[in-house]
Amino acid sequence: MADRRVDAPTTRIVGPIRRRDQREEHHTKAAIGGLGPVVQKRWTSESVDPLRRIFFPEGRPQNVPHRSWRNVADGPVAPERVEVKNPARMTEIVKEVALWLGADLVGVAALDPAFVFTHHGLRIDFHKGRAGQPIDLNHRFAISLASEMEHGNFKNSPSFVDGAAVGKGYAMSAMLAVHVAAFIRELGWPAKAHFFINEDVLHVPIAVTAGIGELARNGSLITRRFGPRVRLATVTTDLPLVPDQPVDIGVQDLCTMCNKCAANCPAQCIPHGPKTVVNGVEKWQLDNDKCMTYWVANRARFNDCARCITTCPWNVPDSRVNRLLTWGIPRSRLWRRAFLWLDDLRRGKKPNPAQEWLYYKVPGDRSTWTIPKVIE
Repeated sequence: MADRRVDAPTTRIVGPIRRRDQREEHHTKAAIGGLGPVVQKRWTSESVDPLRRIFFPEGRPQNVPHRSWRNVADGPVAPERVEVKNPARMTEIVKEVALWLGADLVGVAALDPAFVFTHHGLRIDFHKGRAGQPIDLNHRFAISLASEMEHGNFKNSPSFVDGAAVGKGYAMSAMLAVHVAAFIRELGWPAKAHFFINEDVLHVPIAVTAGIGELARNGSLITRRFGPRVRLATVTTDLPLVPDQPVDIGVQDLCTMCNKCAANCPAQCIPHGPKTVVNGVEKWQLDNDKCMTYWVANRARFNDCARCITTCPWNVPDSRVNRLLTWGIPRSRLWRRAFLWLDDLRRGKKPNPAQEWLYYKVPGDRSTWTIPKVIE
């Protein structure tokens, strides 16, 4: 049951797109005081959760392994170049390598300059003294890489549990991207890995263009196999490749009928109504300032929030039954209504918020574990 391919992304571009400055992104705004001193202090303070501290650079960056991968995101190109006479076969090989290295989904897009930031502005860039420096990225293609986050650790949110699952997803996708980029450079072609703390590009619109999934009401990418439960990384390159077509898996129609993420958002930052045109793109526009302000509301219990992912009807385990259920979404309005009704029946219109908020679930196991204050 392959995804249905279309000529253009289902999120319509209706006007010119202004390239974005990374210093305007909401994570950066929170870190440098753009949302006020209270949010800044809370967002930059050290988490009480040790798993958080190994995935996100805080007080001891040496204990965040993927921070060091910034140094190998780009690198020397092998002097002997592999000649590519068949870009379609080369695309197949790159995808096969990415899947072997651990990717769950892979797609290729022509790199649209509109999806490249204008200036560096990540939090780490301010520490490194390069915030505000122009970004010069002229690669022809972008390889979108998606890594699944465990369903078991996304049953409740906000909590340290789903926060750690997000951090693990970032780390896995970063490791994947640096290896894929290095592989391409060893073929004699330039390639650069873009990930959580080392990115020059917007991952979601690239993933949409590459046919990984569709943009949803909650601002996330929804894939048919994993719903919104993925982390993205990107590799840009000049290696001759063949772009994939975008997909229509029914997200636009389903999100129009469903407001579950908006109804369950504790910050009320997700719109209930129709799409609007923002920067030339027709989409549901989030209030990111509200979202970030809520993320730091209770650092004793959570570091961020993924409730819009947790409550999404598409957030189901990847199984044959669920693949069949999602297969019918773009094909029938009645099927979509039945899909939403079934989700309400199984989990309710307002799924319970985090309860086992300090327990981590082991993938493939029913056991749970926690990190106590005292090991006895």
